[in-house]
Amino acid sequence: MNAYVTQRRVIDGRIIVGAAMGLLLAAMLLASLLIVQPANAKSAALIKKAPLSGSSAFPSVNGEAKWKSKGGERELEIQIEDATKLAGKRLSVRIGGKLVGHMKVSALGRARLVKSTEAGQSVPASVAGKTVKISTGSGSLVASGSF
Repeated sequence: MNAYVTQRRVIDGRIIVGAAMGLLLAAMLLASLLIVQPANAKSAALIKKAPLSGSSAFPSVNGEAKWKSKGGERELEIQIEDATKLAGKRLSVRIGGKLVGHMKVSALGRARLVKSTEAGQSVPASVAGKTVKISTGSGSLVASGSF
């Protein structure tokens, strides 16, 4: 009976060691998947920025246009500031000559346009080398810049 107990302990020890090795292997596999996932994830974000400068009619205006693309999703953000002369006015925003939207100047002289394909909005597929032009309803250029 003593030999049986000894043999049983050896078998139980092997089962425990085998189970521990299995758990360790599973943990290592899971860790490797978590580490590898970012490398296999959708492509890194592509970001393009365009500094915006005021026109001769509105020299104090400045701002920035930012376009971002990641994994098929695109986002566009255009903002200006120091446009207090235009407070309350609605401005048109064009990229590469195409109208992308409108924004209203606040009492503080700021205006912002944000669009996202995730929200179902139209955002240019590419802005590389294109010009951003912001103008008044009457067509006066307020600010511009190039990506």
